[in-house]
Amino acid sequence: MVSHQFKVSTNWNGGRNQIGTVTGDIIKEEISIPKQLEGMGVGTNPDELLISAASSCYIISLAAVLERTHYRDVNIRLTTIGEAEFKNGKFRMNQIIHYPEITLPPVYQQSIERKLNRLIALADSNCMVSNSLRGNVDIKIIPKLKFDN
Repeated sequence: MVSHQFKVSTNWNGGRNQIGTVTGDIIKEEISIPKQLEGMGVGTNPDELLISAASSCYIISLAAVLERTHYRDVNIRLTTIGEAEFKNGKFRMNQIIHYPEITLPPVYQQSIERKLNRLIALADSNCMVSNSLRGNVDIKIIPKLKFDN
């Protein structure tokens, strides 16, 4: 078994409506509660970080799956939406929807259309964040293909 540790440090002074920081090997960002939740709205927030983690993990997994199946000159644009709800006095992320737009050369059209559903699912099953959230958050993927020279 291979094991990795990922470390971040967070700092917060004061009460709810303050600004903190999150720092890791690469990330160094201010954090606060979003304005739509009556917070400061400065920097990023845990909800956005969660959706960013899901989105970046999925796009990397999808790129790897497409590469392993010998698709070349691929461009992927991904929009990810997280839907949270306030229920029983608690906020909870209940759904994440990925909208990958995959652009390939026209030569791949027939092949990718036959394999797309399997490749999309494989990328999701290879994504550590999806695997960590599965069972607690509904994850949907709605792909779109484009063909361009």
